[in-house]
Amino acid sequence: MRKNISRKSLVFVLALVTCLALALTAGAAEKYKGYAKGDVFITVQELNQLIKAKDSKLVVIAVAHKADYTLGHIPGAFQIWRPDYEADPATQGGVTDNLLQPEGFTKLMQKLGVNPDSKVVVYDSKYDSTRIWWAFYYYGKTDVRVLDGGYKAWSKAGYEADHLSPSDPKSGTWVAKVTYPRQRVDTPEILGLKDRKDAQLWDNRGDAEFCGKEINKGAFRAGRIPWGVQADYALVRGKDGDFLPAADVQKVITKLGMDRKKQQYFYCQSGVRTTQWIFTLYALGWPMDKIHNYDSSWIGWSKDSSLPIEKDCPDTTLAPWQKK
Repeated sequence: MRKNISRKSLVFVLALVTCLALALTAGAAEKYKGYAKGDVFITVQELNQLIKAKDSKLVVIAVAHKADYTLGHIPGAFQIWRPDYEADPATQGGVTDNLLQPEGFTKLMQKLGVNPDSKVVVYDSKYDSTRIWWAFYYYGKTDVRVLDGGYKAWSKAGYEADHLSPSDPKSGTWVAKVTYPRQRVDTPEILGLKDRKDAQLWDNRGDAEFCGKEINKGAFRAGRIPWGVQADYALVRGKDGDFLPAADVQKVITKLGMDRKKQQYFYCQSGVRTTQWIFTLYALGWPMDKIHNYDSSWIGWSKDSSLPIEKDCPDTTLAPWQKK
């Protein structure tokens, strides 16, 4: 009898230890770098394991120039670049770089073999992966993951690189539908922010653009939206291109005066760099119904000569609502 009890006890203990180990592993994944939703990231080590295991549901997307992709990319990754996922300017009042409409995005992603249950991983060599992550979220697929550190981290880890495109996959079945319409806003709403106390507008460009000293291709005027406060996208990234730990980002948020209780609006040149902040706030656990991307961004604002702009270099250490 004692032997039977001992065996049962041992089985119970082993089962308990296994459950605890799995729970700890899951917890560790969710809290990656201290982020409440850390599982939105994927590390190069984890991605390499999925590739080696030949996971049939894995779809890796490289958001990169064709030239950069050819020089080296993650094995099996499909390449797309901005012209592939940008809407025709003729359908957007002459504004370039807006996101493809659902039908076009569906066609693009089905061509890459994306299904509803696909494990989609996006990566880049700059900052475009979060743009595709945001587009997927806007269109209803919220389980897409971003490779932390991008291709640079992959290369640094010494993993294998490829130079040829993979064979065309079987057409996917996922269909893009505008699921979270408030993720994307347009010019009239940004204009209305001037007198709102419950919202904050953030300019995610660098100093030269923010201060009106530089104008990028596509924009019609140099400058900034007067009531926008600078929050450079680079503030959430490390020197190697990886995302900063949550604690470090929180320090930046506190210094800027970004208020979680208020509606948050973001703009840059064309709604790409904005998604760096949107993605980071999502990972921190901020409510997505309060986070909005001005998709037309500076290109759209600068095109309308009736809209006000400023070109000075204000003190951006404090947000206007912090100053006395």
